[in-house]
Amino acid sequence: MNGSKRASLGMEIMLLIVALLFLLPVLYLVEMTFKQPGIFYKPLQLPDRLYLDYYKQALGTEFFRSLLNTLLVTIGGLSLTIFVASMAGYALARRKERVFQIFFYVFMSGMIIPTVGSLIPLFKLATFLHLINTRVLLVFLYTAGFIPFASFLYSAFTKSIPRELEESANIDGCGPFRMFWIIIFPLLLPATGTFILTNVYGIWNDFLTPLIFLNSPEKMTLMPMIVQFMFNKQSTNFGPVFAISVLAMLPLLLMFVLTQKHMLKGLVMGSVKG
Repeated sequence: MNGSKRASLGMEIMLLIVALLFLLPVLYLVEMTFKQPGIFYKPLQLPDRLYLDYYKQALGTEFFRSLLNTLLVTIGGLSLTIFVASMAGYALARRKERVFQIFFYVFMSGMIIPTVGSLIPLFKLATFLHLINTRVLLVFLYTAGFIPFASFLYSAFTKSIPRELEESANIDGCGPFRMFWIIIFPLLLPATGTFILTNVYGIWNDFLTPLIFLNSPEKMTLMPMIVQFMFNKQSTNFGPVFAISVLAMLPLLLMFVLTQKHMLKGLVMGSVKG
């Protein structure tokens, strides 16, 4: 084995060790959900049988309603962002007028504004518009937060699309709106997939925004529901809390396993063509 192969093997072993270190907390979390109460606080002792009472308690909570709220907010926020940012990124990439260059820098400035610093004016605005304690407000907030990055991403991908496609569509009498959604947007699917897979976790795992802008348990999303469940029980029994956390993690884990190839493809294309 020559030096380059040994170096490559050593790098693979090191990356495998790092990956296992990152996976260790997740594996520990899953393992704790199957432990009997008597050995729950013994981290090195493995369960001798599958103890499912924690999951029964978890499913007896408001888990499914909170899961539905999270799905609605996540799908709504991502869909509205894609609808707005894809067109904005296309215009910013294609139009060369000075006003569009100014708009580009205005959009990019949104990426450096801290979310925490804008919570008070957002709360006052939401109160004025009577949107407090509505899931629609969360959709608007996530959309506004994601538009700068998504517009930048779509703008970079649009520059890789030949202008001849648009010229041919114009010759055939295709209007700009129809031309974008029928011809251009399908070519931007790698950017769309990259945006979804890199930002869905931000909505799904968000704790602060729903906690501030929602006050009804019927509209609460998963992360605040888990914390409220833990405090309402007033107990040191963390088994059901761990079980709810595992159940909340499963949809994202499944999505990542099914779409990781497309995400990597989209990131590579963006780095090469953008």
